[in-house]
Amino acid sequence: MAKTSDKRREETRDRIIMAACELFSKYGYHNTQVMDIVKAVGMSAGTFYNHFKDKRDLFEQITIESLKTLRETVKLLRQPYDIWNPLERAKILQETFNAIFDYVDANPQQILMLLRISFGVDEKLDGSVWDYFMGFAQDAGEDLQQWIQDGVIEGIDPMLFGTAVSGMTLQLIHSYLVEKKHSREEIIENLIRMILAMFEAYLTEQGKKALELVLKNT
Repeated sequence: MAKTSDKRREETRDRIIMAACELFSKYGYHNTQVMDIVKAVGMSAGTFYNHFKDKRDLFEQITIESLKTLRETVKLLRQPYDIWNPLERAKILQETFNAIFDYVDANPQQILMLLRISFGVDEKLDGSVWDYFMGFAQDAGEDLQQWIQDGVIEGIDPMLFGTAVSGMTLQLIHSYLVEKKHSREEIIENLIRMILAMFEAYLTEQGKKALELVLKNT
């Protein structure tokens, strides 16, 4: 009985989150009230408050959970691989962006909510959301720092590069969901080409030789 009750509670919470994401994305945080969410789900206000303290608590949990889940998904793909091999570099980027866009396609309203209204709720939450966004750039920067130490690349600011890639990706995700001018395949292909071109601009002599060797043998 306890397991059934827990499952029902989790399902109710998920319904609240789904409705809230849609309303926040469509009308904005400040123009969406608890009663709007309650009405959309078809439940009592008391049921809402059994799960969340208030609207801000709901928004914070959705925001942080979404960013945490996405970041963990991407980090799992960044396992050790042969960074010297350009084919491996392309493969890991393909897998990473496939995972990111799988998440985007599965959670479009959550992603739009994050991109559109993650800032402007209050100073504390703005800081938390920004920290998570910067976490993606930091993860990429840490990889780049390791590759500098390994002698693959040189003359690059790891965090600057990571921030640029993260910002470019977020902008294209927003375009993908809103403007719908390009398919995910087109966006992923172009992201990979741009990132590889930037990366290869900073290759050391050893890195260039490794690239030439692989290209020669393919």
